[in-house]
Amino acid sequence: MLMLALQGVKEIIRNSIEEVVKALDLKDKVREEIIKSGRDVVRESGYVITSLHSGNIEEANKHLEIMRDIFVRVWEVSGEFPELRYSGLMNNIASEYVEAVLFYGLVTDGRLPSLKELGVTPVQYVQGLLDVVGELKRYVLDKLRNGELNEAEAFFKVAEAIYESTKALDFPEPVLPGVRRKVDVARSVVESMRALLTDLRSRSELVRAIEEAKRILGK
Repeated sequence: MLMLALQGVKEIIRNSIEEVVKALDLKDKVREEIIKSGRDVVRESGYVITSLHSGNIEEANKHLEIMRDIFVRVWEVSGEFPELRYSGLMNNIASEYVEAVLFYGLVTDGRLPSLKELGVTPVQYVQGLLDVVGELKRYVLDKLRNGELNEAEAFFKVAEAIYESTKALDFPEPVLPGVRRKVDVARSVVESMRALLTDLRSRSELVRAIEEAKRILGK
């Protein structure tokens, strides 16, 4: 009787391992698809941001649509395996997507798409949001080179708001991975921008004061 029972156990083991192999094979294929399509998302995200910095909004929009289509597919594929959707791999892909979408919204419409609009996880949204700070610094510097001090200050205030809002996110690394480091980077970027803008604003006011004094003395 025991021998018969053990034979049944062996069959259960064999069948179970076959099921495990099928499940893991599918998971591995999904992971490979995420990696492959993720590279495309990252590439298109870079094109979106580069186009925005160069002032080519039409080109940025084209790459944004391509990126969005790829990301939606990746998101759907990852849904069958939550451990992949919420992994560091997917977080990196999603944060690149979020960064490009947010930066596009700021530059083209002066608005920031919300977490609900993008439909990603809170971690992925915050990671991408903090990455936008670096792009805002580049954008602010471009505005300053063009003599657009007021616009530069407006975009700086957005970067400052991102930092001020995220620095209070006091959660351990397993809950909010990678964010503390990004907050530290954002703080450094915001402080450097603030110092630069303060200096430029002071110089601008000094020049105006000198010109006003000349005008008054010249009367």
